[in-house]
Amino acid sequence: MKRLFFLTVVALMSMVSVAGKNDLLWDYAIAAPKENPDRGLYFAGRVEDAQGVKNGLKGIKLNSSGWCAFQKASVAGVLKLTFGPRSGMNPSSLQVFTWSGEQPQPETFVASTCPVTGLRRQVIPLTAEQNNIYIMRLLEEETVLQRIEFVEGATDKPEPCNEPEEVVEENWDNLSENALFFLHALEEANRTGNTTIYLPNGIYDLGEKTLTAITANHISIIGESMEDVIIRNAPDYRRESISKTATLRIAQGVEGTYLQNLTLQNALDYYRNDNGRAVALWDQGTKTICKHVRLLSYQDTYYSDMPGAMKYFEDCEIHGTVDFICGDGTVYFQNTLLFCERRRKDGSGADKVTASGATPEDRGYVFEGCTIRSECPLVSLGRSWKYTPKCVFLNTTLDYSAGDFSLTGKGIERWTLKGMRTLPECFGEYRTRDTKGKIVSPKKNEITFVYKGETKTMNTILSRHEAARYSKKTILGPWAKEIQQIILTNQNYKR
Repeated sequence: MKRLFFLTVVALMSMVSVAGKNDLLWDYAIAAPKENPDRGLYFAGRVEDAQGVKNGLKGIKLNSSGWCAFQKASVAGVLKLTFGPRSGMNPSSLQVFTWSGEQPQPETFVASTCPVTGLRRQVIPLTAEQNNIYIMRLLEEETVLQRIEFVEGATDKPEPCNEPEEVVEENWDNLSENALFFLHALEEANRTGNTTIYLPNGIYDLGEKTLTAITANHISIIGESMEDVIIRNAPDYRRESISKTATLRIAQGVEGTYLQNLTLQNALDYYRNDNGRAVALWDQGTKTICKHVRLLSYQDTYYSDMPGAMKYFEDCEIHGTVDFICGDGTVYFQNTLLFCERRRKDGSGADKVTASGATPEDRGYVFEGCTIRSECPLVSLGRSWKYTPKCVFLNTTLDYSAGDFSLTGKGIERWTLKGMRTLPECFGEYRTRDTKGKIVSPKKNEITFVYKGETKTMNTILSRHEAARYSKKTILGPWAKEIQQIILTNQNYKR
């Protein structure tokens, strides 16, 4: 007979529920929460379907920072999660982690559920050693969690993920011949994988179409030139979002995507309201390589979104304003131009290059030999987003050819002092110089970061010994040896 446990609301210092064997941890129909705490897993009363939606959703709402945690007995089995998106329109998904310390946190990635657009139950196998379980929302959509079970000894296997349904009903009738060629070629490549698509110079205008996806492993898209092969979309500015607007999306878990000699542009009308998240490349894959790739947008231009994944950029350009390189994983940027566009159309405001949300297993963002050029007068190297943010800049060149800019002022001391959801794990800088080669980074930059009532003081200037820990070989491991051979093979590709 299964025992019933009330799911404990997790705040900063609270305890977690402990699951024994074959336990129903929580079911909304039986144990509807009565409290409405401010932090952690929180409840908006008795959350049900949004108005006009009939998904049968009743449960607890995971918002942008919502999470829950529990501990199970040292036995293997499966975790069964019943959940769905509150709106019923856009897909929702969950991520499961384990933790080892005193306080619950997303420490070691276990698995992600498939995206769903209605109420679904999905299973995630857990080993006997995976005892401390942490669940959080993956996609941006508000997710309603309705039931949590752990069943000892069960061997159910997760079903393969299907692609999430498109947010917008697609109509290709008005697309150009170039765009149709690209979409049909990608459609065919996704059926087989291990395919190279060659794109001649031209504009591949996708109109308002979003989330064009690479869903198979080892797909290469190679253009004739970075400047003249432009894949672009222009979502309605009212649909700004980190998870709904992407020009190109590498689907969850896809391995070995290779992009070369092309531009991805999200042409959402950012300056209409001086804001608007519009992703050019949403990368949920691993071992992605970008060579001579230009990403054009403003806010959230490049979104790395798979804990534990590795990505590599070489000789690229990334343009933006706010958090235009954001997310988790381990990403190495080599000899890449970071171009800071005007924060506002009147020229005021401050840009933020990065927003790291690295998990404990990630190495975060590493920039080696990159250049920062800016039309914005005030620039921050980055700010803390979530989890354990990590970001370092090595041998960076500050290029003032597009306008003068400063790395200090208005809450910025080379880095943004105020965190969004947490404090940084490690922010660092080594031998920043001007275009003449003169070192312009200070010998010391001891600053105090703040998040709500918490503070953390660190010196963000790295020593030579500390900087050596961020070499390509050290950060990317054995994959670093493969990258140059992959690039060489694709550069010699003949259509």
